[in-house]
Amino acid sequence: MDIQLVVVDENTLGYIDPISPTYVSVLRCSGLRAGSSGGHWNSPFALLPYYKVRPATLQDFIDYNVSPVGYFNN
Repeated sequence: MDIQLVVVDENTLGYIDPISPTYVSVLRCSGLRAGSSGGHWNSPFALLPYYKVRPATLQDFIDYNVSPVGYFNN
């Protein structure tokens, strides 16, 4: 199984490894987008029920200034 690329709370780009599906490893956290939540700076961090998680897109990698090379298998 492959990792799942995700955006958490619209301020953290990361991935979920199928070996530890309740944790997110951080690729980049945006302090500008963090707002009052402060962002998810520690890696990995536990996924809590109130976090909003969505699949990451190529545009998210561009927005977070992270190279997408090696993350997308197209």
